[in-house]
Amino acid sequence: MTTEHLVVTGRSGAGVSTTAVNISAALAEQGHRVAHLGYDRHRFSSYLLRGQSPLKAACGDGCQEACDVGKFHCAGGFREILCIECGDEGEGGMGGEGGEGAEAGEAGTAQEFSAPGRMALVSRFNPDFVVHDIAGEPDALLPLLRNQGASTRIFLVTSASFASLTTLNRHLGALGKSGETGSRFGGIIANDISGSFFGELVDDFARAAGTRPLVMVPHSLMVSVAEYGGQTVIESAPGSHLSSVYRKLARLVVKEAQGQQPTFVDADAFAAWRRKWREIIEELESGMVRDGAAI
Repeated sequence: MTTEHLVVTGRSGAGVSTTAVNISAALAEQGHRVAHLGYDRHRFSSYLLRGQSPLKAACGDGCQEACDVGKFHCAGGFREILCIECGDEGEGGMGGEGGEGAEAGEAGTAQEFSAPGRMALVSRFNPDFVVHDIAGEPDALLPLLRNQGASTRIFLVTSASFASLTTLNRHLGALGKSGETGSRFGGIIANDISGSFFGELVDDFARAAGTRPLVMVPHSLMVSVAEYGGQTVIESAPGSHLSSVYRKLARLVVKEAQGQQPTFVDADAFAAWRRKWREIIEELESGMVRDGAAI
C-alpha cells in the first residue's frame, strides 16, 4: 500500500486535534500502520496517543539518524502509532496547550511541514497513513501542502459555530487551488454537534457548497473523560457511541469515500444563508410561528 497523507484541518477550536488523534487511533485499531504528526510548539498533539511514553530526540525505532538531524521528537503510541512532534518550542506563531483559542496542531511555517529529515523518518517507518494535525486558516496551510508532494487528502473539521463555518468556507475556496498542491478533498467532518438542529445547520451549509458531511460527530462528555485520562476516546471508551462514529469515519477514510467536490459559497450566497439561519434561530428561541405552523 502506498503511503497516503491525511491532513486534518479547520478553525482552531473546532476540535481538529481531537478528531485527528481519534482518526489515528481508529485506523491503527483496524490494523493499519499509522504515523501521527503534530505541529504544536508545546508538542501536545500526540499526547493522547502516547500515554506515558515520553518524547525523545531519538525514539529507538530505527530512526535515530533522522531524529538527530531534525528539530522534532517522537515516541511510540497506541497500537504502535509513530507519534512525531514537529513543533519547535523556541518558535512562536503555532498553537499550543493552553494557548488562547489555539488547537494543539495549529499551522506553523512551511519548513515545519515537509522538512527532508522528517519525511525520511516517515519513509523509514513505512506507514499506510500519515495523519497531520494542523489547524489553521487556508492561507497558512496552502504553502505547507505545496511542499508536500505526496498523495494527500484534506479533511475539513467544523463545528456549528459561525466562525468555524466561515473558516470552512475559506478552505473550500482554497481547494480550488488544489491543482497547485496535488491535494484532494477528503470530506467535511461535522464535529461537536449538540443535537439534530445544529446537525441540520451544518448539513444545510454543506449542501449550499454542493457536498455533505462525511459524519456528524456528536457533542459528548466522553471527550473530556478521555482527555483527562490521557487517552483517545477509542482507547478510553471503546464501546461508546462516539468511538463507533470515529471507527465509521476511519472506514470511510480507508474506502476513500468522500462527498461531492465542494465549491466556495460566494459572498452574496453566504450572506443569504446566514440571514436564513439567523431568522430560524431567532424564531426558535422566541417561540415565533408562521404559515400556520402551530395549527
